[in-house]
Amino acid sequence: MVKKSLSFILAIIMIFGAVSMGISVHGEDVNAIYVSPQGSDEADGSFENPLATIAAAKELAKEKDGDVTVYFRQGTYTVYDTVAFTSADKSGVTYKAYENEKVVFTAGVPYSGFEECTVNGVKAFKKNVGKNADFNILFSEKTTLKRTRYPESGYLYIKDVDEKYCINPDLEVDANYHKGYTAFVADKKDIPQMKNAQDVVVRVLHFWKDEILGVKSYEQSTGLLQFTKPSSMTFHKNERYFLENVFEALDKQGEWYLDKAQGVLYYIPSEGESAANLTLWGGETETLISIDGADGICFEKIIFRGNGFNVPEKRDFSQAAYDAPTCIACKNAKGFKIQNCEFRDIAACAVFIGDNVQDSAVDSCIFDNIGAQAVYIRGENLGDGDSRVTKSIDVTNNLISGYGRVFYNAVGILIINANTINASSNEIHNGYYTAVSVGWVWGYSHNITYNNRICNNLIYNIGQGWLSDMGGIYTLGNQKGTVLSGNVIHNVAADPGEGGYGGWGIYLDEGSSFILVENNLTYACGSDGYHLHYGSDNIIRNNIFALNGESQVRVVSNPGRVEGGKNTAAFENNILLSDGKVMAFSRLNDKEAYTEKGNIMWDLTYGNDVYSSTDSADKAMSYETAKRRGWLENSVTADPMFKDAKNFDFEIKDGSPALENGFRKIDYSKAGTKAGTVLGISLEGGTTPYNAQSEAVEYTAAREPFHIFLVIWYKIVDFFTGLFKR
Repeated sequence: MVKKSLSFILAIIMIFGAVSMGISVHGEDVNAIYVSPQGSDEADGSFENPLATIAAAKELAKEKDGDVTVYFRQGTYTVYDTVAFTSADKSGVTYKAYENEKVVFTAGVPYSGFEECTVNGVKAFKKNVGKNADFNILFSEKTTLKRTRYPESGYLYIKDVDEKYCINPDLEVDANYHKGYTAFVADKKDIPQMKNAQDVVVRVLHFWKDEILGVKSYEQSTGLLQFTKPSSMTFHKNERYFLENVFEALDKQGEWYLDKAQGVLYYIPSEGESAANLTLWGGETETLISIDGADGICFEKIIFRGNGFNVPEKRDFSQAAYDAPTCIACKNAKGFKIQNCEFRDIAACAVFIGDNVQDSAVDSCIFDNIGAQAVYIRGENLGDGDSRVTKSIDVTNNLISGYGRVFYNAVGILIINANTINASSNEIHNGYYTAVSVGWVWGYSHNITYNNRICNNLIYNIGQGWLSDMGGIYTLGNQKGTVLSGNVIHNVAADPGEGGYGGWGIYLDEGSSFILVENNLTYACGSDGYHLHYGSDNIIRNNIFALNGESQVRVVSNPGRVEGGKNTAAFENNILLSDGKVMAFSRLNDKEAYTEKGNIMWDLTYGNDVYSSTDSADKAMSYETAKRRGWLENSVTADPMFKDAKNFDFEIKDGSPALENGFRKIDYSKAGTKAGTVLGISLEGGTTPYNAQSEAVEYTAAREPFHIFLVIWYKIVDFFTGLFKR
């Protein structure tokens, strides 16, 4: 009897203890809310009676005290209208997948019930989706599908530009770049008469921008293409363009076309697909989640897939896909976090962190096939002491594969008007433009972007010959305290065609100042390993710049704009490795604008026959000439003794002259995601070698005019100088 009484008393104590700790009798957290695709928004949100939507869970969370966790059971959750968190919502709520269950958030509208037909002589499926359907992204269960393109490969070229279609003809500043046009003239032989020309989208590639322009009209007789809005940049003759959503180009498996006038979707099936069993999803809703005023909102282990984007109706901004729509947007919040999530087949920007966001993070996520930026941080350029400055944000240990797939000039990680950002240990590859961009103020004006760390990132295979003027890492403006360290960057390729330029490894653009560039490895970039437009007081030390196509280091292209006559950069203890007489240093055209000491230069084929220039590669100087003329006074030629540089193994052997000269070994295997971590739902981190997928680039050999005569002359001078010294 006594034992039974004690047991009863103990049970009562355990029950009350569990309740006081927020745990229900059967082990369920009373501050937990459960959601399931089979649930109901009329339910109580318990494990046994889950809700059906995130919107309902958000409302129920308001009724609970303390931090709340919302668990999603396995399945797909379609978001038809943006879920908006405001200051009226509860802070401190984590939305996550339950245990190891697969949870997908999407905005894709499902389309099934196709019927078979014939289009352009091939078997196709069609579906009446209604005249109100207006999506630009279509995806299957596996991937984003290809909208028709004309021509199927390659490009068309602008035949002529008529100034009467220019919206600002009197523009004088940067007129070569920033005039807007509402039309250009195509070669009428290039474009057939098109069904529903108003459904067609024109894509123009120029310099650092790609245009997305809806067609207003097309005159077959003259080739005049008019657009629904002005271009963001100046049209030039012979610029590349192509067309999308062209009915006449629909003839390959996996392609689709939307006839907006009739409200009919056409699709060319792949092997094994049947009209009766096929389901495709058209992405229409742009933003799935928006946060404005709610702190501590977190998402964990959720897959976001298949939202939509609309072609902006206003004239675009010309830089970095600045105004691309976004899947998740956050502003006016603290403690926002995205952890171990996956973003796949996203139409534009995946995660946007805006004004007045602090102490937040995007960590250990996977971004794959992203239309614009993977992570976009953009605050206001406020005063240093303003409490609303966007700051203290970590973007770490993420895998970003295939960004800018719709907005080609988008950046993998874009940081604008924000400070104390840590963008480190990310693997970023397969984008058409810059991987990491920091800053938004041209020149030396006030810049709230400072004290940022861009470290230990692995960046490769970007640019891919589409656009110009890009870098693996790009900076802009005064940035005191900003550090670029431990990054491995290779195979950055700019457009090699008409006027293409600038596939740089590390690119310090206009006014970049007070930046430390240290312990990086950049190699096999089409242009320079390091490039500075102009700036002041930068330190470039203990880096390896190797096997880049035009030069290893470009000192400064505009020395007249160095502020107050200060040094643009100090180059210390770097290794510059060329092959085939590609320049080591280029643009040595103002000795007062830089200092150099302790650098080691070497050519894999020609040894100490190393070249630099004040201008072009055709007017290069041998090391001997550069030293005699005072351009390179404190750097030497010596074999740095890499393990196998020809095969992109840059491990330095013991006994290297570089080590004896003060170079410090760096473990480049630490670049990229972290070993021993989990990315997204289940992918192992740290598995990509630092030199994976490396490819040799085309070299621009340097030539010294009258080289052989100068060699003879120097030998004569040295001979007689030696006689007098005796």
